[in-house]
Amino acid sequence: MNSKHIIIMACAALLGATQADAQGQDLSILTANTDARTAAMGNASAAAEGMYLYNNPAAFFAVDKKLTADASASIFEKGEGEEGTFGVYATTVGYKFSSRHAAFAGFRYAGGLKLKGYDLLGNPTKDYKPYNWTIDFGYTYLIGNGFAAYATGSVIFSHLSKNATGGAFSVGASYQNSSMNFAGKPASLVLDAKVGAIGPKLDYGNGSKTSLPTHFAVGGALAVDVADKHQVAAAVSTRYIFQPSDFKTFMAGGGLEYTYDRMVSVRAGYEYGDNNLSHFTMGAGFKYHGLRLNGAYMLKTADAGSSYCTIGVGYDF
Repeated sequence: MNSKHIIIMACAALLGATQADAQGQDLSILTANTDARTAAMGNASAAAEGMYLYNNPAAFFAVDKKLTADASASIFEKGEGEEGTFGVYATTVGYKFSSRHAAFAGFRYAGGLKLKGYDLLGNPTKDYKPYNWTIDFGYTYLIGNGFAAYATGSVIFSHLSKNATGGAFSVGASYQNSSMNFAGKPASLVLDAKVGAIGPKLDYGNGSKTSLPTHFAVGGALAVDVADKHQVAAAVSTRYIFQPSDFKTFMAGGGLEYTYDRMVSVRAGYEYGDNNLSHFTMGAGFKYHGLRLNGAYMLKTADAGSSYCTIGVGYDF
């Protein structure tokens, strides 16, 4: 099992408590991208058109609807010797209760594997079925002239060999312009920056504590109506995980999207990541009125990495 890849991409909760603490990060559910559209575009989450709570809550102000709901599932390829299938699952709702205020709630779960346990001498012990879940809330305020600020918070429960509970919060700011021109064509721009997963270490007892994957992320997306019924979009993002201090990770990605008649989209991109986390990304989507269906596949670029797919469904009311 490639533990470093699993750790960063939301699988580190599958390690035993001692091993997870040694690796330094068992809560990457707080950094995993749950949005299939942006996953297909190099995980450039600033381009989110759904799953706003876990990407860019302020992007909801660009939608002429009051209520939004999304669900997604990310399924990872099975590693050698693993029992079960690891997945990250998420659902979220958002409500715009005025032209300047919106609130969100959501739930995430990561788990699905059964791992063999061993003591310090290498003798088999009981099997482990580790998992993490979070209950999440968010609020965003439209300041004016396209600028908005937001904050999110999470209640965290982590089950390894022992249980731990805790909390985390994120803060960010966004800029949007949906009525600009680019090369003489109608265009829309979104920029986003945030600091995420801020909070104290989780305490599993017996002196075993784990730092949250605190990170800074910045990105942007530009969509251009190049012709009647034809739109092209590009998105880029970077993310730097600076906690735990002994497992710092830099990631950067970008991608392109072509959409016909604001209904059918194809996407491709690339994400670079330290520790064998790089992927080629691809996917497709379908929109009809408020309905959104998206799928993405992340293809590993190293034997030590892991490929996975994400599917999502959403509706704006």
